Amino acid sequence: MSTLVHAASETTGASTRKLLTVLIGLAIMAAIVLAPAPAGLSPAGQRVIAVMTFVVLMWITEAIPYGVSAVALVLLLILALGFSPAGSDPGAILGTAKAIPLALSGFSNGGWLFVAAGLAMAAAITSTGLEKRVAYLILRLVGANTHAIMLGIILTAFALTFFIPSVIARAATLVPIVIGLIEAFGLPRDSQIGKAMLLLAGILPSVTGVGVLTGAAPNPVMVNFLTGAGQPQLGYLDWLIDLFPYTVVFSVGLYVLATRLFKFEFSEMPGGSGYIAARLAELGPMSTAEKRASVIMTLTIVLWATDKIHHVEASAISALCVLLLVMPGVGVTTCNDLYKRIDWNSILLFGAGISMAEMLTRTGGAAWLAKVAFVESGMGGLSVTALAIMIYVVVFFVRFCFTSITSCLTAITPAIIGFLVSLHNPDIPITGIVLGVALIAQCLAIIPVTSAPAMIAYGTGGFTTRDMMRLGLPLAVIMYGLIVLFMFTYWPLVGLWK
Repeated sequence: MSTLVHAASETTGASTRKLLTVLIGLAIMAAIVLAPAPAGLSPAGQRVIAVMTFVVLMWITEAIPYGVSAVALVLLLILALGFSPAGSDPGAILGTAKAIPLALSGFSNGGWLFVAAGLAMAAAITSTGLEKRVAYLILRLVGANTHAIMLGIILTAFALTFFIPSVIARAATLVPIVIGLIEAFGLPRDSQIGKAMLLLAGILPSVTGVGVLTGAAPNPVMVNFLTGAGQPQLGYLDWLIDLFPYTVVFSVGLYVLATRLFKFEFSEMPGGSGYIAARLAELGPMSTAEKRASVIMTLTIVLWATDKIHHVEASAISALCVLLLVMPGVGVTTCNDLYKRIDWNSILLFGAGISMAEMLTRTGGAAWLAKVAFVESGMGGLSVTALAIMIYVVVFFVRFCFTSITSCLTAITPAIIGFLVSLHNPDIPITGIVLGVALIAQCLAIIPVTSAPAMIAYGTGGFTTRDMMRLGLPLAVIMYGLIVLFMFTYWPLVGLWK
């Protein structure tokens, strides 16, 4: 009886803390809205920043479920934009009717389509059991030791980077394989092994992508920004030499953390290699559904890898893949079955988050934040090393405002480059600092909603935001420590740092 009372008391206490967090968040949002508008910031921008502050606090504390925060975010954006001036006339407001399509703009974004399609692809493939077969084949290759399997996941992620140019596409390929590995252990997805493996699957696609010029969409965009500012052109090999070694060392740190922070249920799969061979024999020949899924996924990967030839956007290819997976006579599942398997909260949240990021940019909020952070903060008087570190600290906090890495880097990189160029200091390694920004934006992994691959992995139900923060916070310390280390050791050797 006392146990039940104690449990009820803990539940009540947790509910009270969450309610208090929501009230504090609402108070902060109201204070920002009611504060005098700073110079250079539009009323709409000020209100979107207020909404962003509230929502990011909810994401970090998990005071309200992700799905609820997504609905709240859309409503708050409608109100924030709807009751803001429509243009230069302060007396005329935009109106909620016109604000609705703006607040829902994230749901027509290619990144949102990619995440939705990625979750659908993972759900469809796991319905066939193909991921189990691939997982057992990987286990047969790397062995039954849990640490070896974790290393196998890392090596797989690196290999995929050179064949699949999209970060989200790699996540959509890797996550089903990892699910198969977890199920091969006979454990639930939220087991200690399952959490560690799925976190790797959600974090690695972005990490490996920043090390290869063609590995992530923001990379060539940043090269164009740098070239436009008069910096030397970075080629494929230049980028590889400058950043790939960092991603390798960082992945070693990720491996060490993941294998230390989570207490694995087994050090080796029960039964070892004999068990793996028995499971493969038990699966028997590939089923028709598995063969169809294999053909569809192979076609999809080939199309992803050759996008520079056919020029079909990667998210459109993903939509084609989902269509083939559910098409009668061709596919492997039905729309109704797929509907039950997909985590719709993740899809809803990511779309709402993209809307927030887009509105932050359109209303001038992102530009104002960058100006305050980089220009008006007085950073220009710092030494080169201190200046770089302070920029990286600012990027850390700005990163939480965006669900899309591409959107984040597109919004802040021009401001950073412009600020650095304006200092007229030839000793500042502009390219080196900007590439460091790319590392932070793509390697930072603290909450799922700031990364599409992490949202795909999160949508499987294997880990919570708290689990990701448990790994992501010390990983961020390693990330910054390695950047400082490379600033004084490797980067000066390759000419990236002075």
